[in-house]
Amino acid sequence: MGWNTHKPTRRAAEKPYLRQRRLSEAEQKAKDASREAQRTGADAEALVESIAQEYERAGRAHLRKRYEPYRRIGRVMKGGTFKAVNIGSSGPDFELWLRDGRAGLIEVKSRKAARVPLAAVGDAQSLALRRCAEWGHLALVLVRLEHEWFLLDYAAWTHHKKRSLNRTDLATQGAQCPVDALGRPDFLSVLPTAQHKARCYLESLPPRGAYELDDDELDVD
Repeated sequence: MGWNTHKPTRRAAEKPYLRQRRLSEAEQKAKDASREAQRTGADAEALVESIAQEYERAGRAHLRKRYEPYRRIGRVMKGGTFKAVNIGSSGPDFELWLRDGRAGLIEVKSRKAARVPLAAVGDAQSLALRRCAEWGHLALVLVRLEHEWFLLDYAAWTHHKKRSLNRTDLATQGAQCPVDALGRPDFLSVLPTAQHKARCYLESLPPRGAYELDDDELDVD
């Protein structure tokens, strides 16, 4: 009597080799950049959550982190873990409620480079922020470039010639935030300034179609 043996299909046999395919230099660079952006983004969000606790204790504001939506597909295991699948984008990172009754959304961006691309705010975030602004609520973008923080009204998250914003742009179109010893940005203290600067910047823009993108700004660090 012969032994029953399992013969994997050709596709199954090829899977290990497919998984081990070496990435091209461009693919590896993009993968590394994505991981670095996730790490710096998580650190920035942690600092925002920390300053939010100070706002809460002082009765100034309430912030709530918006997590990615998921659907559970397995039982809860030891330690409270379970398998789940992503079912969409969470949109902007935080919901914000102020003591004076105003509320809205905040998207947090962090880069170690000298500028941040406008496209860093993705489609889902842009749609939610735009709708929030159209309905009369706060729509904000909080940016960290290395150790400096800037707050912008989403209406000013644009430029008539560039596809990315540097420190000068961020300070002109928004407001630089005071930073405490722990590296946390006090963005609420500059909210009125950021909104005022956004209005002034938008009023200064030339009519649409009267300008072209600056080729020197197409490559983002």
